[in-house]
Amino acid sequence: MSNPKLALIPSGYEESKVFSILPSNGGGDLQFDRESFGTRVNKDGLIETMTEHFPRLDWLNSNCPSLLMETLRTNRQIRSEEFSDSAWIKQSDITVTANQVIAPTGEMSADKVQRGSTVNTNNYISDSITKSSAAALDLTTSVFVKQGEGDFFAFRTQGTYANGRGEAIYQFSTNTLTVSASGQVSVVTSSVENYGSGWYRLSATFNTDANGQAFTFFSPRATSGQIDQSDTSTSAFVYLWGCQVEEGSSLSSYIKTTSAAVTREADVSSITTPSGVTQIVETFSNNTTNTITSIPGTYNVSNGKIKKVIMI
Repeated sequence: MSNPKLALIPSGYEESKVFSILPSNGGGDLQFDRESFGTRVNKDGLIETMTEHFPRLDWLNSNCPSLLMETLRTNRQIRSEEFSDSAWIKQSDITVTANQVIAPTGEMSADKVQRGSTVNTNNYISDSITKSSAAALDLTTSVFVKQGEGDFFAFRTQGTYANGRGEAIYQFSTNTLTVSASGQVSVVTSSVENYGSGWYRLSATFNTDANGQAFTFFSPRATSGQIDQSDTSTSAFVYLWGCQVEEGSSLSSYIKTTSAAVTREADVSSITTPSGVTQIVETFSNNTTNTITSIPGTYNVSNGKIKKVIMI
């Protein structure tokens, strides 16, 4: 292989810039911009907020950071960390106690959500979001969950009840998320991410029905079942933090909300392509690659978790 004309292995940055290791004179450093805050997982494994214009080197489940590049996304779920707030409707037997354990940020801000009976309809919390369009679209719901008592946690995405719904059931002991859908709702994808200290970020993407609102439901359980099916336990509980409901076919980094939806702007990073480059190879955190042979005058970093960029 020819000696690289540019090599980016994410390790250093400053405001509006990502440093390349080659060339060593700074001529290969990439410009960067994002017109809002954004979160990342830092070297200590904690979620932290990066202010506008600063690149995000993300360390989630890795000994080496990746450059996190994402499109614009909006968390439409208000009170994303406040399940005790009145925005979240509590059925009659469910109890939510605020700020009971350390959250993935390292702060004492995660809530305890506990069922109080075996009754099917009395043991879940719920809230709704307004979609950008009263049309069928991909909607990704995610939440951070930590086991308390009971082996299962169930959640649901739903528009009009009669049109169907998306179901997700997580089992702690097997680290398994099972998703299904009915009616006009269909499964797109799902994921489980390990954030350490017992925290898992669960996500499920469903294509919704044609309704202007979407509802989210959460329920702790001792046995497998949907959020409104009876259970054997009168005291199963989980710790919850960081609910996100975003339009799109994949999960993105966490966006905190309080009283209103919040948008994270897109990450943009680029450089004038050095003279003589014939190939650009992007390697992502999962070790997949993207090879570019139609060389642009200005190279724009692709979306994803970028492990390295080599230009030859």
